[in-house]
Amino acid sequence: MAEGGLINERAGLRLQMTEDRPKHSSGDLHSRLKTRKLLGVGETDDGDIHRSKLSQILGHSDQLYIRLPYGLRIWQLFMAIMFTVIGLWALILPSHFIQTTLETDNDHMVSLPIRLYGGAIISLSIVYWMTLNSQDRDIIRMCLLSSIIYFTIQFVVASAHWLFSSLSFTRNTLMLASFHGINVFINWFYHWALMQRKFHTIRRSTSSKDINKEK
Repeated sequence: MAEGGLINERAGLRLQMTEDRPKHSSGDLHSRLKTRKLLGVGETDDGDIHRSKLSQILGHSDQLYIRLPYGLRIWQLFMAIMFTVIGLWALILPSHFIQTTLETDNDHMVSLPIRLYGGAIISLSIVYWMTLNSQDRDIIRMCLLSSIIYFTIQFVVASAHWLFSSLSFTRNTLMLASFHGINVFINWFYHWALMQRKFHTIRRSTSSKDINKEK
């Protein structure tokens, strides 16, 4: 009897210790699901399922799903090359630059301003080269906006100069004005396209909702 009472007493102590032991939240299924949802593990609110352990830990990055407008990268590369060539041309050969673009012989008076202009254009080209592989829509839009402002000012100032001066329009000046206008339009189009919702994201990973629909 004494041994039976001792066994019962030990069993009661073990049961009491088990009840007094703090419960882990991960032991409860509901708590585990809430924890996984807070950590971004498993299925997300929109039904997406992470395909790798790394994506489970880090979650989704919106920059990985950005879909840029068609031809934007080619246009960025073209702008970077164009600004580089124009900047080096104005910096190294200012006389030839002013004679070709404006068809004037007063190149000896404007060599220094043309060289400074070339340095500014090279700085703008570096911005395009540095953001050529950027996925940030705001950075790309900033570059496009700077180009829009640059070509708009060039177009307005050049047109006003030729309209209110005694100089006559030439083929080079008309081509230059048309070139500025085309650049303003293309840069404005890509700047507008980056704000449209249809270019925001591409298709994400297959979700459980889509799997159930296919079944």
